[in-house]
Amino acid sequence: MTSQQPYLIRVIISTIAIIAIVASAWMIWQIRSILLLLAVGILFAAVIDPLVFRLRRTGLGRGQAILIIYVAIFAVLGVALYYLVPQMVKQVTSFDAAIPEIFDNLRQQALHSENSLIRTSGFRVLMRMEQAYNNVRNSPELGKDQAFTVVNTVFGFGLTTISMLIVTFYWMVEKNTVKRVILGLFPFSRRGRAHAIWDEIEYRIGGWTRGQLFLMLLIGVISGFIYYGLNLRFWLALAIIAGITEAIPFIGPILGGSTAALVALADSPQKALLVILAAFIVQQLEGAVLVPRIMKNAVGMTPLTVILAVLIGSTLGGPVGALIAIPIGAAVQVLVGNLLRSRDDFIASELRTLDVEPLSPRQFGSPFVPPDHRSQAFVASPPRETARDGIS
Repeated sequence: MTSQQPYLIRVIISTIAIIAIVASAWMIWQIRSILLLLAVGILFAAVIDPLVFRLRRTGLGRGQAILIIYVAIFAVLGVALYYLVPQMVKQVTSFDAAIPEIFDNLRQQALHSENSLIRTSGFRVLMRMEQAYNNVRNSPELGKDQAFTVVNTVFGFGLTTISMLIVTFYWMVEKNTVKRVILGLFPFSRRGRAHAIWDEIEYRIGGWTRGQLFLMLLIGVISGFIYYGLNLRFWLALAIIAGITEAIPFIGPILGGSTAALVALADSPQKALLVILAAFIVQQLEGAVLVPRIMKNAVGMTPLTVILAVLIGSTLGGPVGALIAIPIGAAVQVLVGNLLRSRDDFIASELRTLDVEPLSPRQFGSPFVPPDHRSQAFVASPPRETARDGIS
């Protein structure tokens, strides 16, 4: 009986550990919306952090600087909405009324096409699309609950935005304390490297988010000028769609350009070709000039990593989860990169101890530069945020 006691203790401990893991996973899943809101708040804090730092250099406190930025953001949004909302409402109303006409024009063009596939399959696809639209539009449930849905959506978005701003404010005010507590969990010999990793993640995520927002604005403005110059109907709404879909990796620009091309096709095939050509030129300009310059501070991620991050994020958190999945994946990539550099440093130091010529990082299997070039400089140089955070 006595010999079985250690075995029973191990079984009990293992059972408790499994129950604790399952309970923790269940609790995290239950509060996933709160964790998502926290992630968005931290992400927004990384965006405005450089502005807060500049305002603090003028003698303002952290809370005062954040409030000034909030006031400026609301002022800019208020002016933009004041001028854009009336035009948007007008164009959305006109677009809704013109949808039957657009479908009719597209069907007529399909029927008069010289391509037999477009005359048959294209016509049937358009008929099914119009039927699906009419079914949704004439649904009694939609008409009954439409006003409630709109009010509930607007109220929920406003409440979520206010909650996000509150989370951002208190995160930035208490960030130094949280940072000290977390770094205090590391041994003193590794605290400097942990601090540097924290700063690199914050710097890269902030640079990616600011670059992405600016890129969305720029693509929307460029598209708006092009659509207006081509005398495209609903040019403002289509420009906003182009800017918003820019946030969707890979397929976003295709969605924005395709929407504008369909609207142009309802007028004439020639105008649709011009829109497609303009969208192609904008994408080439973006890939060759805008992205390398604007996103130079972003953490590069492979296409497969981006796709997996977006799929996982959309499954867990919907559209918002898909958007923040990329910076979260970038943070994970920074951690993995630093772990690989630590491994390279350890192997190189062991080889130097044995008086053996170190191998290159590619022979190690690491994509990073040699430890004596990048990783050592990274550890030795003071972190970018150290001076302003006041953490040694």
